[in-house]
Amino acid sequence: MAKKKPALVDLKKMNLSFEEKGQIIKLINFKTQTLSIDTEIYENETFIAKRSMVYAHLPKKLKVILNKFF
Repeated sequence: MAKKKPALVDLKKMNLSFEEKGQIIKLINFKTQTLSIDTEIYENETFIAKRSMVYAHLPKKLKVILNKFF
């Protein structure tokens, strides 16, 4: 029997982030059914917005880390 993946994975505790266009993008939640990630965007340590992005748009280093857990 295959192992069932959780529908929503909390990534806040892992403290994963990357920089893009002068903004720091922190990963918050990973939705396994839609392969999308909820993110928070910061510029100069100031919160700007919450956005959702597709897993495929993540940098390769973060994909490698996430693939180890899922």
